[in-house]
Amino acid sequence: MNIWRDKTVFDCSHEALKDIFKRDDVRGFWPEVLNCEVAYWLGQALGEMFAAAEIREPRVAIAYDARLGSGELSLALMRGLAQSGTQSELLGLASSEQLYYACGRYPEKYCAGIMVTASHNPKEYNGMKFVWAGAAPFSESDLRQLQTRLLQKAHYPQAQPLGEEFARHLLSLAGADQMSQSSAPTQLRALVLAGSGVGGLAFAPLAEQLRQIGIDCLLREETPDGNFPLGVPDPLSREYMQRLSQYVLAAEADIGIAFDGDADRAGFVDAKGQEILPAQVFALVALRKLSSTSIRHPVLMRNLCCSQLLRDLFAGPQSQVELIDTPVGHGQIKRLMRHPAFAGRVLFAAEHSGHYFYPEFYSVDSGMLTSIHLLAEARWLKAAGSSLAQRLQDWRQRYAWSGERNFRLAQPADLFPALEAVAQAAKELIPGALRQEVRIDPNLGLPRIFPAGPGTYQPGEMTCPDLKILSPPNAAGGCWLVLRPSGNEGKLRLNIESWGQLHNHWTELYEKISSLLSASGAQALP
Repeated sequence: MNIWRDKTVFDCSHEALKDIFKRDDVRGFWPEVLNCEVAYWLGQALGEMFAAAEIREPRVAIAYDARLGSGELSLALMRGLAQSGTQSELLGLASSEQLYYACGRYPEKYCAGIMVTASHNPKEYNGMKFVWAGAAPFSESDLRQLQTRLLQKAHYPQAQPLGEEFARHLLSLAGADQMSQSSAPTQLRALVLAGSGVGGLAFAPLAEQLRQIGIDCLLREETPDGNFPLGVPDPLSREYMQRLSQYVLAAEADIGIAFDGDADRAGFVDAKGQEILPAQVFALVALRKLSSTSIRHPVLMRNLCCSQLLRDLFAGPQSQVELIDTPVGHGQIKRLMRHPAFAGRVLFAAEHSGHYFYPEFYSVDSGMLTSIHLLAEARWLKAAGSSLAQRLQDWRQRYAWSGERNFRLAQPADLFPALEAVAQAAKELIPGALRQEVRIDPNLGLPRIFPAGPGTYQPGEMTCPDLKILSPPNAAGGCWLVLRPSGNEGKLRLNIESWGQLHNHWTELYEKISSLLSASGAQALP
């Protein structure tokens, strides 16, 4: 059986494991064959050998060389030894001679020693040298016994693929039966970019079933490769989305889909290669779901970085929809969706980063379910003589988003002063500016977005320092900005949107805020 690790396939066969036993020691390709799991089993096997030899209170000295995998193999060995009742002592990064010295000088302390090394072999290898107390090498018989015990343990779990079952489930959730009702359905071509993540493997069964209803999906960069030779797949990356656009134009596809590394997040472009922004995706999917829902007063949730488009569409005075703003972070939205105050009413939720959440899918995110909805929308538009580009034209002309811009702080202590500087300047940059903040809702016990109180913005004393500044309501146009620290990296993230008569105002705001942040010690990142 083979198991993926990065782009490498583990060779788990007994034939491969037998081959790592050489005349005097163990050597094999790392991590394809000699990996941490095998090292763990070797540790267990050694412990059993000591027990069979009736060695009382066995203790093993372990050292390792400078090879990339040697440290982790040593720790795995120690875990295996401990599992079989053997103590071990790590000598750390050392030479083989130092390991021999320890076992020769202290035979009463160490019953054996292991040096994790492949000596002079090429760097793709690793290995282990074994000695007894007194530094006596393992005999051929000792190595055979170790091999036999290893092979008795070497059983990787069999993977249980869910691909086809999962694909059928997603298609049923998206109403694929309606997509295939026509006797001559409109043909659609989609370009799916996996970016060397798992998206290609996960989408392939879905692509096969979509093909049966007239949607042809062309996969690109579909082979998993943890080295990500063309860059980490991220739908927020301009370079990644530009690559998707190029593929779409070359294939003359009707729509392009790009997954992130673990394929729970998706980005989209139309047939012209122009990006469909996450807020626009939200709007398209929400409108589809609203057209068929039986919920009387449905709830839509969006995080505080999402477009004014959604408020204009779903939060007007005549709307039957409750649009709720949430803090950034998929965990925040998922907890709100599951809360008794909203459970049963939530129709859809999303983040500006391309996470889309479905109550019918366990209130978690699904880039693939979103992809099916976008494919259905694209085919419906094509059948009507239109396209996604035409559907999105008015939205694109009215709303302008900066995209998410990142800044790196010189030191963590600069965070709050930088936020305070922007909050103070926003009063002049956006006349009549309003501020929103994250606070715990006492009725829910969960963080929500609220209008800021009359006091001064003090990020160091807040539940969450995320800063949102927005212009007063105005049908003619407006703008907003969000500046917040990343939850995963040492960065500040800036989002700006402007619309209507202020359509291009975001560029002016960006230049001024970027200058403020630079003065606070922050560096703009590409």
